[in-house]
Amino acid sequence: MTYSFELMLHKPSKGDPPWPSIAQIYVKTHTSDEKGHIFITPECVSMRELEEQIDRLQQELEIIRKKAIKKLSKKK
Repeated sequence: MTYSFELMLHKPSKGDPPWPSIAQIYVKTHTSDEKGHIFITPECVSMRELEEQIDRLQQELEIIRKKAIKKLSKKK
């Protein structure tokens, strides 16, 4: 399961001309500030906390990679 990111797979609908599936990664959750900056981690007050968040994001991307491999390899 992922918290911050997710995989979206666009497939052609019935009746559409054939085209390959298109994969994208989207942001599921975030916070923002008054200037419009989008944040994908909570506030980190130490390097250790920041490293933990980076590791979490990398793990989520690996989960999405595995999902994409499964879904896109079914198309072949």
